[in-house]
Amino acid sequence: MKKHRLAFVDIESTGLDPFRHEIIEIGIVLVEQKNDLFGLPAAMGTAQAGKQSLELISEHEIQLKPIHIETADPKALLITRYKERNWSKAVGQKEGFEAAAALLEGTIFIAQNVAFDWAFLQKAGNEYGVNFEKQVHYHKLDLASMTFGKFYHDPKLTKFSLREMAGYFEVTNQDAHTALADARATFEICKKVLALQ
Repeated sequence: MKKHRLAFVDIESTGLDPFRHEIIEIGIVLVEQKNDLFGLPAAMGTAQAGKQSLELISEHEIQLKPIHIETADPKALLITRYKERNWSKAVGQKEGFEAAAALLEGTIFIAQNVAFDWAFLQKAGNEYGVNFEKQVHYHKLDLASMTFGKFYHDPKLTKFSLREMAGYFEVTNQDAHTALADARATFEICKKVLALQ
């Protein structure tokens, strides 16, 4: 798993039901796993112990035009500020999912609530002929579960929501409930959980 790129992903949707609601935004933060051999050249061999790190490669935000806005949950649109934000750069659903799949190729998929994000992407992929399962590594990591396992003993963490974890680890998320900002926060929190910063 350590040879694969990591993709920190967040989606924003028009509601909580992947069979009724649509994805309107995908945020992807691509990261390389590095093993710093204390400045030694790679030719010296990888068997030596080194410091692990995560290096940012690129960030991507894909806005998608909803087709069935009439089925949207008004509360979800309020949370994502859909009406307030500029959706002029939004692309069609199929085009957006194809772009996301290309970015995710060969990565390990990581999300704060991986079951939610993955369910929406799988449903959308099935609908628009995009095989997300084929694109990503079969391991998918859930940040809430990772944090729960390591910090279960701490009474300050009870919900393991992105907001609560951001506060706990002192990660600033200035534009919460936008996909790229939440994907960035997921990446920053993950580094704290793994004690990489």
